[in-house]
Amino acid sequence: MSTTVLTRSITAFGLGLALAIGGGAAGAQTYPTKDIQFIVPMAPGGGVDTVSRTVAQMLAERVGQPIIVENRPGAGGLIAAGYVARANPDGYTVFVADSGQLSVNPTLYKDLPYDRSKPFVPITEAVSTPLFLAVNADLPIHSVPEFLEYARAHPGMPYGSVGVGSVHHLGMQMLVTQAGLDMVHVPYKGSSQTTTALIGGEVGVILSALPSLKGHIESGRVRVIGVATPERTELMPDLPTIAEGGLPGYNALVNIGFVLPPETSGEIAQFLHQEIKGLLEQPEFQQRLKTMGLIPLASSPQEYAAKIAADTAKYKQVIESANIASN
Repeated sequence: MSTTVLTRSITAFGLGLALAIGGGAAGAQTYPTKDIQFIVPMAPGGGVDTVSRTVAQMLAERVGQPIIVENRPGAGGLIAAGYVARANPDGYTVFVADSGQLSVNPTLYKDLPYDRSKPFVPITEAVSTPLFLAVNADLPIHSVPEFLEYARAHPGMPYGSVGVGSVHHLGMQMLVTQAGLDMVHVPYKGSSQTTTALIGGEVGVILSALPSLKGHIESGRVRVIGVATPERTELMPDLPTIAEGGLPGYNALVNIGFVLPPETSGEIAQFLHQEIKGLLEQPEFQQRLKTMGLIPLASSPQEYAAKIAADTAKYKQVIESANIASN
């Protein structure tokens, strides 16, 4: 695609995530005219990195400019977030982030490397990653009701997560609180370590994305008993939700999306939204994502802003009620 002239306009986003719309000169600016950076807050190989590289490859063809994926892991995503927040708001730096960076960190961390009063500018929510409740296959647990019964009969049962304050941790804490369980959180440094701990019996249960579990489910070492989505997921349509298992209203999933530095023009956000949305609506691209355990979405910037705000409120309540503190 040749260089595109942006002429679109967009209203300011609400819910505390308002856009700073540029002046009259911005409407006549051509974009993009050079490389675009995708900043990823994790090391290569994870879900966010996979989404970034998958979208970057095909989006570059649509916008006619290279898209370079740069991994800036560390500090729970704060290093990458700080870098993007300080970047020039010209549309050439894009933050590919999940619920942890956008909805958890603002509450979990008292000190942020950016001004929390100047929010990132949403482009679109791209995919959701359903989390599955998985148990060690040696345990006599085959359903969510059986898990609740077992956990109540074994107070202090350990559960694992990929780290303090992760959505996996907060999702389990929501379950523990809602069910009135007595469980012990054991944090690990990543999904592979957490899954290894589950298989080895160091912990009895975890919330995890399907790609980390699939091979172990097939080998019989891990048993999945419920999905933490509001409705059943097409990834495993016969698997009941955790809510169906006795915890009404329960849901916890990781959302991955694209945002821009604070004060980026709404025209640029809308342009990128339309281009990424075009990719996400392609059946072949959707199937490619689903094979990776990802559910494609194409929310508008306003819808994504609302989702970020709702998740922020939900996780803030969990963090404060459980007195969870960052390391």
